[in-house]
Amino acid sequence: MKEAAIKQCLKELTQALSSLETGKTPKGSPLGIYEPEGGTDEAAIVEYLAQLRLKLKYLLFDLEATRRENRYLRQMLDVHRKRRSDRDDDSNGKSGW
Repeated sequence: MKEAAIKQCLKELTQALSSLETGKTPKGSPLGIYEPEGGTDEAAIVEYLAQLRLKLKYLLFDLEATRRENRYLRQMLDVHRKRRSDRDDDSNGKSGW
């Protein structure tokens, strides 16, 4: 999934959750948010939102860590390829004489 699509989904989720907090979300909402029939316990919703925020923070942290690791590994590959091409150039130059 592309970063722009993830941001759009997070924006829609934030809007849906804010409407859930205010109680404006209609039953059978197409957003796929489960709402209990007997009304909602405000404390439970607040706790759920806190957990969701924490999970999102962990996901964003993991995404950034993965990007850093990816950059680091690409740099290692570039260095390895450069060394290999330098060795190949040296061995090709020596064998001709």
